Amino acid sequence: MLSHEAMVTGEEADLLLDLRWQLRRAENAEGVMRMFCDLRVRMEQRHYLAFFRLRRWLENHLVAAIQICPAAEPQRVPVKLDHYCVEAIRRVCLCRAASSGTVLLAPRLRFAFHQVPPHMLAAKSALVEVAA
Repeated sequence: MLSHEAMVTGEEADLLLDLRWQLRRAENAEGVMRMFCDLRVRMEQRHYLAFFRLRRWLENHLVAAIQICPAAEPQRVPVKLDHYCVEAIRRVCLCRAASSGTVLLAPRLRFAFHQVPPHMLAAKSALVEVAA
C-alpha cells in the first residue's frame, strides 16, 4: 500500500507505518486492532486485496482473552474481523464466549497476540513487510 504514493495520503502513510511498527513489536494488540479498524474504514475500498490479506493474517495471530470475572483465568476466543469497529468485534467475541456455555459475570476482554515460536518470527516479519 505504501508503494502506491498516489493512492495513499500522508496521514494514511503515517498510520500504516505506525501499524507496521506495532505489528513488529507485537505488544499492544488493542492498539493494533484500533489502528487496523481505522485504516480499514479509510482505505479498504482502494486496497481491498491488501486489507483482505492483512485481515486474515491478524485473525491468525490475534485472540480475544476474556475473563469472566477479575479473578478468573482468561479464556481465549478466536477473533473474526467481520466488522469495521473494534467494539463490534469485541461484542462478537463476548457472544462467542457466552454461546460456548461460559457464564459471563463481569467480563473483561482484551485483545492479545498468540505466542509466536522463535522459528516463526522470520516468517512473521516477511509477511508484515508484504502487507505494508
